[in-house]
Amino acid sequence: MKTSVKILGGVIVLAVVAIVGWHYYQIHRARQAGLLTENITHDGDNWKADFTARIPAPEQTVFDAIKNVENTHSDQVKAVRVVSQSGNKKTVDMDIAGPAGQTITTELQFEYLPDEKKIISTTVNNPMFDTQSVYQLSDEGAGTFIDYHQNTHMLQSLPVPDGVVKQVIRGIFVAQLETLQKTLHIKTTDDIDSDDDP
Repeated sequence: MKTSVKILGGVIVLAVVAIVGWHYYQIHRARQAGLLTENITHDGDNWKADFTARIPAPEQTVFDAIKNVENTHSDQVKAVRVVSQSGNKKTVDMDIAGPAGQTITTELQFEYLPDEKKIISTTVNNPMFDTQSVYQLSDEGAGTFIDYHQNTHMLQSLPVPDGVVKQVIRGIFVAQLETLQKTLHIKTTDDIDSDDDP
């Protein structure tokens, strides 16, 4: 009996350490990507996410990188295809890595407002959720401040805890920041440290 209690206690301690380690890794990853603040709330099936971030690149360069979304490729975004483009609007099909190796294709429409330093994206014909996102960029000379707002209405109930939905919303934004950094060839302190390793 004592051996079983010791084994169970060890498994619980190991699980807690793993969860705490994963949590700190996610916080570190978000900071490395440039995330400054976040606030994710919901009222029923309506979710609201507000993030601020800083990218160490000029505003026009960041705007153009977001505008050229079809050039985006990362661990999360497998492919982007332009469906249509007219004036300051572009519609794309985006293949995103889903759970269990699945690929989820989402259609998004972007509207580019360069004079306002604003980009608006909206999901199109998505059976799971309607999302509208607004990127508001502010020029800080050598850097760009991003004020991001997202409103999502879930069209189908998800049988997952709120914490999981929040983590997915945060993870998508952090992945967008990481993709911007890769696109703009920005090195983080982790990248610089790994370059120094033999």
